[in-house]
Amino acid sequence: MQLSEAISLIQRGILPHSSPQTWADLGAGNGLFSEALFSILPSGSTIHSVDLHKQPGPERHPAIIFHQADFVKDKLPIPPLDGILMANSLHYVQEQVACIKKLKTHFRNGSGAFILIEYDTDKGNQWVPFPISYARARSIFGEAGFSKIEKIGERQSMFRRDSIYAALISSPTG
Repeated sequence: MQLSEAISLIQRGILPHSSPQTWADLGAGNGLFSEALFSILPSGSTIHSVDLHKQPGPERHPAIIFHQADFVKDKLPIPPLDGILMANSLHYVQEQVACIKKLKTHFRNGSGAFILIEYDTDKGNQWVPFPISYARARSIFGEAGFSKIEKIGERQSMFRRDSIYAALISSPTG
């Protein structure tokens, strides 16, 4: 996926703000979606890019801070967040509801948003062991205490017959 495609997929999920925001990109991989977030968020915003493996090459922007960590098992060295982006990373987590509940504790004042990018399928394989179709995302985020989920983008996958969707999840309760 190219940067312009990543931006297009998530852009509707970033609400206009004049003040800087702090986000995490969990399971950031090569940093493509961290870059996409950087290009959309207001000036002065910070992105904490978290992945199990060190990202290749130097960090592209001082506002994108890399942390080598397991977002499921490790205590994350990140400040309170306005949002969390998870692009093709939640499908590696077996206990998805528990993970989401844990992650939402990182939101500033208990309020924040998730942007989720996943394959729209319920059929797993070795690369997508715990798939999250859009219908399943509605269910697991509802169970984790979120009242609003909206599909904000969709495109055909290069690797699968399924489409890839982006969803904005907000309004955590309790």
